[in-house]
Amino acid sequence: MTATADLTADLIVALAAPDDPQLTRDGSYVAWVANGYGQEGDYPERAIWVAPTDGSYMGRQFTTGAGEDTHPRWSPDGGTLAFLSDRAERGVLSLYAMPAHGGGEARVVATRKRSIAGFAWSPDGTHIALLAPDEPTEDDERRKKERDDADMRGERWQYARLRLLDVASGTLTDLPTGDVHVTACAWFPDGTRLAYLARPTPDLDDRHQTAVYTIGVTEGVPRHLCNTVGGGDQIAWTTTDFVGDTLVWIGPREAMAQSSSTLWAVSATGGEPSMIAAHSTDDACTTGLSVAANQPRITVAVARGLTTELVNLNTPTGQPVTFVTHPTGDLGAYSVAMPPHATVPIVAVVRSGGNAPPEVWAGEPGLLHRVSDHHATLAHLHFGKQEPFFWNAPDGLALDGILIRPPDAPAGPLPTVVLVHGGPYGRSSLGWHLRPLDWGQWLATHGYAVLMPNYRGGSGHGNHFATMARGAVGLGDWGDVLAMTDAAVARGIAHPDRLGIGGWSQGGFITAWGVTQTHRFKAGVMGAGVSDWGMMSMTSDVPTFEAALGGDTPWDGPGPHHFATLSPISFARNVTTPLLILHGKDDARVPYSQAVGFERALRGRVPVEIVGYPREPHGVRERAHQRDILRRVCAWYDRWLKGE
Repeated sequence: MTATADLTADLIVALAAPDDPQLTRDGSYVAWVANGYGQEGDYPERAIWVAPTDGSYMGRQFTTGAGEDTHPRWSPDGGTLAFLSDRAERGVLSLYAMPAHGGGEARVVATRKRSIAGFAWSPDGTHIALLAPDEPTEDDERRKKERDDADMRGERWQYARLRLLDVASGTLTDLPTGDVHVTACAWFPDGTRLAYLARPTPDLDDRHQTAVYTIGVTEGVPRHLCNTVGGGDQIAWTTTDFVGDTLVWIGPREAMAQSSSTLWAVSATGGEPSMIAAHSTDDACTTGLSVAANQPRITVAVARGLTTELVNLNTPTGQPVTFVTHPTGDLGAYSVAMPPHATVPIVAVVRSGGNAPPEVWAGEPGLLHRVSDHHATLAHLHFGKQEPFFWNAPDGLALDGILIRPPDAPAGPLPTVVLVHGGPYGRSSLGWHLRPLDWGQWLATHGYAVLMPNYRGGSGHGNHFATMARGAVGLGDWGDVLAMTDAAVARGIAHPDRLGIGGWSQGGFITAWGVTQTHRFKAGVMGAGVSDWGMMSMTSDVPTFEAALGGDTPWDGPGPHHFATLSPISFARNVTTPLLILHGKDDARVPYSQAVGFERALRGRVPVEIVGYPREPHGVRERAHQRDILRRVCAWYDRWLKGE
C-alpha cells in the first residue's frame, strides 16, 4: 500500500457506493444501484449493476448511467428488470424495463411529467403498482410558463397516488385512494389486493399521521386498517402458518417524535397494531424489513451497538434467529430470497468495515461472495486502524463509539478530532467512514486520532436510549461526548492541548453547543448545525420533530423558553474556539439562517469563517462543493491543531 498522500478530495468525491440490492426470486442474480458520492451538474447520475450471486464473476454495469437510474426491481419470473430513470427528462423519473440478461435499449414502460416515487410488480408479473402524483393540468402549465406561481400552502400539493399499470397493454388505471399521500405499497400474495401506507398530506411533518390501508385491484374500495404509531415505511405482506395474513412495517416505537424504530404488525382484516420484538431486551433497534416470496419468515435488520445483524422472525419456535452478522464491520441495505425447494435463503447485502469500503456481498448466509468492486481505486491506499471504544458517561451510562488511529500512528498522545454523528437518531458503527460528509478516515490519514461517540439519543441501543434526547439536547449527550474525550486523554490517545471537534447536522449542533460550554477545543467545524431551537420549530421542514428536541416552541408563550436554555446562540458570548461554519444555502431541514445567526454572534469575538453552498440541501451533493468541504475541514484543523 502507498502513502496516504495519494488519498485526495478528488478521488473521494468521484467514488460510487452500492445501495438497494435486489435479488431475483430464485436468488440467482442481484441488481443494485451505484450511487455517486457527488454530482457534477444539477442532477445525480446513477447506474444499475447486476451480478450472479454465486460469485462466478464480478458485477457488470447494466444501465448506462447517463441519467439517474434507480430503484431496480425484478419481475417475478426474473426475466425483466424494471427501474426508474430520468434519462428522457432530467429530474423527472419514469419507469423503464430491460431484459434480465441485457441486450437492446431500455424501453419506456410508463412515462410521466412528474416523477414516479416507487413501484411494485404484481405476484404474477402482469401488473405494476405505481406511486405517482397527478400530471400537471393546463392551468399548471400556464402558471409555470407565465410565472404566475403564487404558492398558497396546501392549494397545489402533489399527492402521490396508487396507479395500476397493465404490463401487456400499457394501460394505466388510477386506484381511488383519495386525497392522501401514498408513501409505500405491497401486493397481497394472490395479487387481488394492495396494502399501502399513506399520510394526510405530502407535508413531511404529517408523517406521524401515517395510516395503513388495503384496496382491491378490481373493486377499488380503500379500507382503513389502522393508524400507525408515529409513522411507518417498508410495508410488506406476510402469509405463514404461524401468524396468518399480516401486514408488517417499520415505524417509530412511540407516537411522540424521537424514539427508536421497531417492527409493527396488523392483521390483514384490521385491528390495533402490535409491536413485534426482534430482540429480547431494550438494547437494539429494528431498522430494515424484507419479506421474500416463498419465504415463511420476516427478515429484519437489527442495529445493536456498533454493528448490524439480519434476523429471521416468525420462525416455527417463535424465537428470533440471527443468520447474518459482521462483527468487525457493519451491514447496510439488503435483500433476501428463498429459491424454490431450498432450505437455505440467499442474501444480498451491502457490507463494509474499517478498512473495507462498502460493497455488495451475496450468497448463502454462511458463504457470502463479494460481487462488486466500486472502490477499486482505493485498493493501494493505507487507512487508519479502526477499533471499538468504550467508556462511561458521568451518570454511569455505558457507552460505545469508534476510535480511528492514523496509519502508522506514533506512540504518545496525538492531535485528535471528536467527530460527532448526526440524527440525533444516528450512529457511528464499525462500518466505513470515508465520505464527503463523514471525515473519519480522511482526518486519520492526515495524522489525527478520530473519536466518534455514540451519544444518548442515537440508534443501536433501544428505545430508552433514543428518547433521552427529547427536550434535552446539549445536556446528557454533551456529557457523553466530553466523557469520551476525557477517556481518550486519560488513556494517552488524545493530546489534551490539540483537541478539535466537528460534525454535520446534529453533529454540527453538538459542535456549536460544545464550544459554548468549554474552552478545551482549539478548533471546531459546525456543519449544517442548529444554533437556535426556537427558530428551528418555525423554519425547519420537520417542526414537530425539532420542537420535541428543543422542548417547546416560541408560540407557547412569552417565555422564558426551555429551548433557549438548549440553544448555542444563547451562550455565544462564551466562545473562544475558532469555528468554521459550513452550510447548504437551500437546506430545508436546518435552514441556512441557523449558520448566519451564529456567525454574526461570533463575529469580532473569535476567529470564525462561514461558507455557504448555493443550491445545496441538508446533505451537500455537488462534487465541487464536496471537494471544498474536505479541503477546508482538513486545512482548518491543521491550522489550529498543528499550526500549519
